[in-house]
Amino acid sequence: MDLQESSVKNLVTKVKQDLLASSKVDVYSLVPPSPYDTAWLSMVSNPQQSDQPLFQGCLDWVLQHQNRGGSWGENIAHPTIECLTSTLACIVALTTWNVGHDAIQKGLAFIHANTEKLLEEQNGSFLEWFAIVFPAMIELAETKGLHVYFSNGSTALVEQVFLERQQIFKTQRWVSGCDQQQYYPASMLKYLEDGLIQSPSAIAYAFMKTGNKEFLVKLNSIVQTCGYGVPTVYPFDEDLVKIHLINQIERLGLAEHLMEELTSLLGQVYRSYISCEEPKSMAKHALPLQLYTHSLAFRLLRLHGYRVSPEKFCRFLKDEDIVAYIEEHHEVFLSAMYNVHRATDVTFIGENQLKDARAFSRRILEKETIKNSANLVRPITMTNFQEQIKHELSIPWLARLDHLEHRRCIERKETLGPWTGNALSYRLLSCQSNATLLQLAIENYTLRQSVFRNELKELERWSKDMGLADMGFARQKTTYCHFAVASTASNSSLSDVRLALVKGAILVTVADDFFDREGSMDELDALANAINRWEPKGLTGHGKTIFNALKDLVDDISGQFFNKNGYDIKAYLQDLWCQTIASWLKEAEWSRNGHAPSTVEYLQVATSSIASQTILLPAAFLLNPPPEIDILKCPQRQPLTNSLMLLTRLLNDIRSYQREQEEGKPNLVLLHMKENPNLGVEESIAIVQKTLDEKKKEFLELALSSNEMPEACKQLHLHCLKAFQMFFNSTNAFDSPTELLADINKAIFDPLRVEDVQGSFMPLNSMQGTLGLNKDKSLAIHGKSHYSSSKPCNGIFESTCAIKVQGNSKKDLVTKPYSRILSRSSTTSPYELPFPLFYIPCISLISLSSHPSTPPSTRVSPPPNLKTEMLWANHVVVKVVMVVVVMKVVVVVVVVVMTVMEVEVVVVEFEEEEMAVMATVAA
Repeated sequence: MDLQESSVKNLVTKVKQDLLASSKVDVYSLVPPSPYDTAWLSMVSNPQQSDQPLFQGCLDWVLQHQNRGGSWGENIAHPTIECLTSTLACIVALTTWNVGHDAIQKGLAFIHANTEKLLEEQNGSFLEWFAIVFPAMIELAETKGLHVYFSNGSTALVEQVFLERQQIFKTQRWVSGCDQQQYYPASMLKYLEDGLIQSPSAIAYAFMKTGNKEFLVKLNSIVQTCGYGVPTVYPFDEDLVKIHLINQIERLGLAEHLMEELTSLLGQVYRSYISCEEPKSMAKHALPLQLYTHSLAFRLLRLHGYRVSPEKFCRFLKDEDIVAYIEEHHEVFLSAMYNVHRATDVTFIGENQLKDARAFSRRILEKETIKNSANLVRPITMTNFQEQIKHELSIPWLARLDHLEHRRCIERKETLGPWTGNALSYRLLSCQSNATLLQLAIENYTLRQSVFRNELKELERWSKDMGLADMGFARQKTTYCHFAVASTASNSSLSDVRLALVKGAILVTVADDFFDREGSMDELDALANAINRWEPKGLTGHGKTIFNALKDLVDDISGQFFNKNGYDIKAYLQDLWCQTIASWLKEAEWSRNGHAPSTVEYLQVATSSIASQTILLPAAFLLNPPPEIDILKCPQRQPLTNSLMLLTRLLNDIRSYQREQEEGKPNLVLLHMKENPNLGVEESIAIVQKTLDEKKKEFLELALSSNEMPEACKQLHLHCLKAFQMFFNSTNAFDSPTELLADINKAIFDPLRVEDVQGSFMPLNSMQGTLGLNKDKSLAIHGKSHYSSSKPCNGIFESTCAIKVQGNSKKDLVTKPYSRILSRSSTTSPYELPFPLFYIPCISLISLSSHPSTPPSTRVSPPPNLKTEMLWANHVVVKVVMVVVVMKVVVVVVVVVMTVMEVEVVVVEFEEEEMAVMATVAA
């Protein structure tokens, strides 16, 4: 065993111990902690000792989990806007208990240095969760005496977030009680009992607000179950975590190492899937996650042979209101629709609801691709997801090669859970779990490439030794064939199978070209007779070369099989090749005699001459367990093999009709046009394509749910179809000298391009921009908190968000106040809200009013400008105006004693200074 193999085995052992140690996976050991929610729990004061935190461990967790760059959050290599809200929550928590002053300053520095970049990535369109949470956390920080300073370039962007929040408040029904004493106390408990509040931060706020012991019980349960780093959601959907873990392992190409564990998990998911009762009505707030979970579970279960119905995630199509709601809020449903679309990849014949679901989900996803085509600047996580959507829509699942899909997932670090329009909500695997899986995936992929390169060298040597590489007339496709086989049947245990498949494909390509182009009818007859006799006597030249290569291949496979199983299959392999040679000979006779067979007659021969069964079946006998021997006697009688033969022929003929027309060969598209002279080429192709699409559904049902052959053999049939689909997806890539070169290099030769193995899971090593304190030490903590830990959120926030505008002189430094928040509305159940319940703390912070006379409407002041009357009521701006007035008085006194020329100079200088100050305030 070499070092690569040893390292992979050690990592497999680690994954099994850390992630899959028991039959019942502890989902909370896998789910990542949320700095935002943990910070809220750390703010809860002890009811018996209000100057102490109730959950000291949560506060310690916050202190211990700041990244070196100053932020809190997991996506360290590429911070997102989530890091802004998490960091604000954590520094507020530390300030509440007057600890971690250095950490607070580093957090403020991170916000100062990164806000502009992170907000610019949103391209002026902020998700609802961020537009609510970010301003509220700024305001909460202000009440703690934390003045959050932003760079000059970010001020307008921050204002835009506040305006976005104002717009949300204007257009959405809101949550509030009749007065602050009635805000949520009774109703929140009901929501908790109903299981609707699953956000630890919301529950923490509810307890701080009401003091109700039921909330305290819930908080204690969260900490006891999850530890002091709490997740974004509690209780977590255990099936969702299991499904995501299975999906992640498979997408990273690790299933072969963890099959026993995956089988156990899939059994648990299946039992839950079939036993789960359908709700009488679909709650809109829960729908994105339900669709995500059910569609992904369906796809995984069906791919692994479970008989499951798609009704669980297709029933929404029957509800017009739900359909309209999804279309209106399509961004929230992107992950759900992405997985619905993927689930429809495994549609069986007659499943019209999946056909409808595919059309609908595609329409929703295309909206996002259209938006993306406008070259918008998007967050890195969202950009990656948009690329996934584009990939899903542009390349059919059957045309995607598993090995390259694994590479794509590894390089893009596609490890996130469902996107529900809320970056805080559902990250399903901790970074530590993801890091372990990713490291194993990288080493496993690298090991596979090493194996593939050795296989390719052996195949090239065999082809040269057999004389196939020097035929002259034949297509040299050794690398192409190996690429297709290795990228579909990529498991390390299948090396012998791959070699047999590729040798068969090389030989089929050369022999087919010999029958089509090179050999005379006498030479073709001689070769066919020699193969029937299994005796090369009388053969010369190319015919003898082909026979010798064929004999070597058959002897090799039959010898391996005999050594493993104790009986000889050589005669059966010979018969299989005889059938294929006979079909090539018949087509050669048609071509040279100018005979145009009927489509029925053609398909009887052409499904054999495509030779997919001749490539696949001999290699299948090297599997463990092998198929029944009868399959070699008459492949057409085996439904799955017969279906494969038809599909591969249709794929070939749709993309090869032009070349075969030039060569005078029969082709289904051309024969269909001959039988239907009123149809053109495109119409004939469309008809053949429709037949192909329907037959694929039949094939998938046979490959994924029948019990007529061993599972490994069924999978090999699927691999073969995927290879043909890749070659003939949109063009005839098999005959192109360049089209596949980039993919071949990625699959076999090019090393993985991963920025940093731990890149997403380590603190930043360096940051762009200033990370230290401002020169005037303005990041220092000051002021007494207006937010008592024993009686939180109990008044109107009159926040003055201080913004440092950096310039070249002292007069460029001003303090810019943000809005006074007065918000009221009629009571609405959070069940009806379009916002997740984790917004409750932030919604509540801005919803409390001590003005009973305020009408039931939401009033949020916009960021100030010189034309806003409220600006002059703000104490900071009043101070600025007072300074200007004093300056005017001084100027008047000076004017009395100065000459006219001197007065003019002073006035001009003053007016310039006054204009500069006021312009800065306006900015």
